[in-house]
Amino acid sequence: MPEDDRDRDDIVAPDMDLAALGGAPAQPGTVHLVGSGPGDVGLLTTRAAVLVATADVVAYDRLAPAAALSLCRPDADQLYVGKMPDRHALSQDEINALLVDRARAGDAVVRLKGGDPFVFGRGSEEAQACVAAGVPFDIVPGVTSAIAAPAYAGVPVTHRGLAPAFAVVTGHEDPTKDDTQVDYDALAAFPGTLVFLMGVGRIDRITAALIAAGRPADTPVAMVRWGTTPHQERLVGTLADIAEQVAETGFSSPAVTVVGQVAALADELAWFDTRPLHGRSVLVPRTRQQASELSRRLRALGADPVEAPTIAIEPTDDPEELRRSVEWLRAGRYSWVVFTSPNGVRAVVDAIAAEGGDARWFAQTQIACIGAGTARALADAGLRPDLVPDTYTTRGLGLALAEVADDPDLPVLLPRADIASEKLDQVLDSAGVAHAGVVAYKTVPAAGLDREVARRLLDGGFDAVALGSSSTARNLVDLLGSRPHPDIAIVSIGPVTTATCEELGLAVAAEADPHDVDGLVDAVARTLTA
Repeated sequence: MPEDDRDRDDIVAPDMDLAALGGAPAQPGTVHLVGSGPGDVGLLTTRAAVLVATADVVAYDRLAPAAALSLCRPDADQLYVGKMPDRHALSQDEINALLVDRARAGDAVVRLKGGDPFVFGRGSEEAQACVAAGVPFDIVPGVTSAIAAPAYAGVPVTHRGLAPAFAVVTGHEDPTKDDTQVDYDALAAFPGTLVFLMGVGRIDRITAALIAAGRPADTPVAMVRWGTTPHQERLVGTLADIAEQVAETGFSSPAVTVVGQVAALADELAWFDTRPLHGRSVLVPRTRQQASELSRRLRALGADPVEAPTIAIEPTDDPEELRRSVEWLRAGRYSWVVFTSPNGVRAVVDAIAAEGGDARWFAQTQIACIGAGTARALADAGLRPDLVPDTYTTRGLGLALAEVADDPDLPVLLPRADIASEKLDQVLDSAGVAHAGVVAYKTVPAAGLDREVARRLLDGGFDAVALGSSSTARNLVDLLGSRPHPDIAIVSIGPVTTATCEELGLAVAAEADPHDVDGLVDAVARTLTA
């Protein structure tokens, strides 16, 4: 991700045909009961992703990963039907009626549930409502938190010599009441691991009931809160003291409780919450059209990246000028075409396609691009750059181009944003390289910041902001109407963005070196682990 073309967002999604992997799209008049997994969007199945991406209606739970909702169509109805221990957005009967009514209206309905829909998810009740109403439905299993949360905390639910079996138990019932369905005598004698879901508020009564039924008081216990997410926390103790630890620390739901000898392995096998940026929140301004490699890499280090678009990409105001430029490209009237962002690549490729052309229109022209992300955008169009500079800046690109663009009769084509920096022009002018610019697309401010994102920026609710271009920095401050809280570390991708930050009164904590996505990730990591 180069740093100083103002519209830059060299963040692209991996090539993946979800339809081939995940099957048919969501069907009109059908309710799809979909498990979204335990929280880490990486554990969302491809089938679930395809259904969410093609549904007319997505009715989602409190524990459904927010990132999964970013797959929704822009025109899809996203309906929150989640439940907190003390309050519900809708009752279960109301949820059932909603699903049936929208399916009967002809909508393709996805009921997106945390974990697995049939593991304490009341998915079977929703399926029964569909059967009673004569509405088609299907089930998409999800990775249950009963297994995933302990695994992310270093706790295997089975282990040779320690636990030959495991049982998943609701913690929602009060063991002190006579009408409980849970047999604590049987659980106390169970020769393996007990996994309780939804039991944090009753942990004192659950542990007391197990001890009273004969389970040794020194039995190890591990509790995992917000398992598989960057907010994951864990407590390790015994049946005798875990309830006291919960009370002292304020440990709260949602959490999974593991009872058994395997819980003692938590410290030895810990891996997820030991990563360098675990629990650190990083704001990543970006365009909605592009997935974020930066976010993926930060997430791999344990961070909680929050993507908030501060810019949007729109077509050029002068499509005729762009059309004329690509016609001249086809005719071989340029020696080089130079791309300084993936957006420029897409704009030119789209303009060529609109004229009935394809990659062959580049046959008489050499191609240069500013960095790896732009090169990937070219590869998506079946093109390979002839020149990528060692230094991913417009100056580095200009100097490299000046050494090879030696045809005085054929200029270099520069398709860019309407607010592109003039630095590349200045370097080429100094080298005597003729060039012709064309506005390929517009970069405009996003409509607004998410209210929660704005609140966190003002209150110091992020650890860092990772800025990949000058335009994202300017628009972030404009949309916020203020500078972010001074405790939030500002990390810049390079000198041009740093200069813009300084103009805006933002103190830059670190600057990437090299000026690409790798350097930016490293700069964030250095800043937050110093």
